Amino acid sequence: MVKRKICTIFLLVLLLFSTLSTGLMAVIPIVRIANAGDITSYYHSSSYLSITTPIPEPEPPGPGPGPGPPVLETKPIINWYDFQTATGVSKLNSQIDVNRKYKFCISIRSDQGWDDIEYIDITAWLDNGDDSTTYNNSGNLGGNLNMFLRYENTTGTAKYTMLFPDDEVTKGSFTETDVTVPDDCPDSTECHRLTFSFIPGYQFRYAPGDGVWDNTTNAIDDIWSWNFKISVTDSGEDASGPSTVSIIDEFGVNSYTEIVSAGILTIQGFPGENATADSNITINTRSNVKYSLSVDVDTFFHKSHPTANMSNTTVSLRGGNLTSVTPFPGTGPLYLWGTDGPTYQGAENNDTSLTTNDVEYRCTIPLAQLPGEYNATIYYHLRTQT
Repeated sequence: MVKRKICTIFLLVLLLFSTLSTGLMAVIPIVRIANAGDITSYYHSSSYLSITTPIPEPEPPGPGPGPGPPVLETKPIINWYDFQTATGVSKLNSQIDVNRKYKFCISIRSDQGWDDIEYIDITAWLDNGDDSTTYNNSGNLGGNLNMFLRYENTTGTAKYTMLFPDDEVTKGSFTETDVTVPDDCPDSTECHRLTFSFIPGYQFRYAPGDGVWDNTTNAIDDIWSWNFKISVTDSGEDASGPSTVSIIDEFGVNSYTEIVSAGILTIQGFPGENATADSNITINTRSNVKYSLSVDVDTFFHKSHPTANMSNTTVSLRGGNLTSVTPFPGTGPLYLWGTDGPTYQGAENNDTSLTTNDVEYRCTIPLAQLPGEYNATIYYHLRTQT
């Protein structure tokens, strides 16, 4: 799916004959966020109903000894888990939106006592089309491609931290509830329910899945998704030694594209002059998937004399991957990132936006051009590969 964000600004070309004048332009960003598709109904018609009259069974033997006490496990047990929205809607094997709060929910049983639980680690990573990949411990793939959340219970005071990344994900709060009685655990055990919340940043990497999400739990079987692993580490104080138990699963991420801002631009010059804008501008964009950024300019119209036009071929541009000053061709845009192939720029591994600095505009003003103020619209098009 391709999302288009077009940002309209005004370029003011001021031709000075005997006096100077100045002008401003407005920037109007347009933002759209794609939501995951809804499943509104489901039909199932492959089940059968059978009725059988059984043959009488022989009488069972007399009562034997009653059941003994429950067997206590030396390793912790993950009773259940989920990945949810802030309001409690499960997002396992489905796509989420960036810049929204989500939470991992876990119920853990410890027959050896909760004080034996040292760590609950949640690692998540983009599989890049290969489910055999694992979390990148060094973190060199970038903050938009990895995440590491940790619950630490080694000092008697539990704490929730985010070990990675730095700025690309916002750590939220955590909750912990002792539910030893009566729900999740048999007698002689301790059980806690925990939630760990976080907010993925705007460039948290797009993950559409393989087209058909498999709802099997404790499995990673959909490529181009975010895989995650929940690991619980027991100190082994009341057992033969330390132990770790884990579960795995996955979720997806919707694509996101936004032109956040483009600077105000003014050019002043005399007829026959190759005039440069008063200052270079900065363009701020966001994209969590490969993208291209193109720029196009309308014809310039004189503010007072509508027939005194100036072609957009008089304007030149430099910035991004466009390293040399290049005039607009008059038949299409120029590309700051990517090309009209199209080829796409790789999404940033770090940060929550991209700042394209020192974007330079110039205007070659014809010798006989009528002095005055000229206006044109500049179109920025941020296009993603999805």
